[in-house]
Amino acid sequence: MKRIVLAAAVASMAATAQAATIDINLSNDSVRAEYDAPLPQQRMNLSVGGMYHEEDNADATLIHAGLHTQEHTAQYSIGIGAKGYWLNADNVDGIAVGFGGQGSFSVPQLPMVRFGGHFYLAPKVSSFSDLDGLTDMSIRAYYQALRDVDVYVGWRKVSADISGGGDSSLDKGLNFGFVMNF
Repeated sequence: MKRIVLAAAVASMAATAQAATIDINLSNDSVRAEYDAPLPQQRMNLSVGGMYHEEDNADATLIHAGLHTQEHTAQYSIGIGAKGYWLNADNVDGIAVGFGGQGSFSVPQLPMVRFGGHFYLAPKVSSFSDLDGLTDMSIRAYYQALRDVDVYVGWRKVSADISGGGDSSLDKGLNFGFVMNF
């Protein structure tokens, strides 16, 4: 049911998008989707998304919404801002606000290839309820398969510092996905 709600939310946002992206990726244990679009004044972007992770009879849902600057050139794209996270897992429920950025760059000699990633850190002071912190990071290698679609292979690590329970890895490892540009 959680997967259906996540897919429906991302799909409904795509219908109103202009100059936006939808990013969907899978690993053996998780599915993650994100919608990112510029706000009307074109100086800030809003992103919303979520991840569902299932492993060893346990599951976790991580929903996020972010606001960041975004600058694009022919060689690079970079954004800096914040993301709010809501984590719901077995016996864990918490909210965190992470600060960080995302970006990608291309090599002029390989115009259809680019590399990128993101890093957001929510320290203890901006984490609430069952969370004492959260880290969300990834690195990726993209290939432009179609004019408006990039496919990629990436590595992701999402971990939460649980109050009284230590560090919990929500997702770690390789994933495969695509980004659609509208």
